[in-house]
Amino acid sequence: MSPAPAARAAKSTPRRTHDADATRQALLAAAQRLFGHRGYEGTTTREIGEAAGADPALIARYFGSKADLYLAAVAADRLADNDGPADPDSVESPFADLAEVAEVVLRRTAAHGPGPSLQALVRDDASPEIRAAATARLIRRMVEPIAAEYDSAGADRPTLRAQVAVAAVIGVAFGRSLGWFDELHGTDPEELAGLLVHAMGPQRWSGAVDSAAPGTG
Repeated sequence: MSPAPAARAAKSTPRRTHDADATRQALLAAAQRLFGHRGYEGTTTREIGEAAGADPALIARYFGSKADLYLAAVAADRLADNDGPADPDSVESPFADLAEVAEVVLRRTAAHGPGPSLQALVRDDASPEIRAAATARLIRRMVEPIAAEYDSAGADRPTLRAQVAVAAVIGVAFGRSLGWFDELHGTDPEELAGLLVHAMGPQRWSGAVDSAAPGTG
């Protein structure tokens, strides 16, 4: 059997990967433009696909939903404004662990304020669709990798612990940004991230969670 078909397939793989990356970037760029001009409700996925020169159905493949794409577009706008052009992976990929979640969330919130997902969770005017997408994004990017970190360390109820850790990181980020406490507000984000990891890292939570309230044993 001739090796030519296999060779052609091997050569085509990088091109397909490049085309997929280019399509994702085109959809993200089109979404940034259209959402910026028309808002979320005034923009359709068909219009985004047409502007990107791509099948609108690919939005579901690469981003999940219109609301997911909206959050990715807003996040990419923030990164582009401050750090240069944004790679879709940089605003969609899960974080590695609690240390990265704490460092990135605290640093970015200190520099630019709460990100689009956090704002969608606390703002009264966020649509239910965007709020649901923000919650799912938070779980995928933060809760799940931290839960996996805790599970690997043998911690009991890793998902609950991960949710507590993410809530703590977000609370500290908001508290520092809004100036709730003088010392918290004046402390460097990197130091605060270290304190959170020291207090809530997997090495601290290797025992079972006691379902009874403190002092009721």
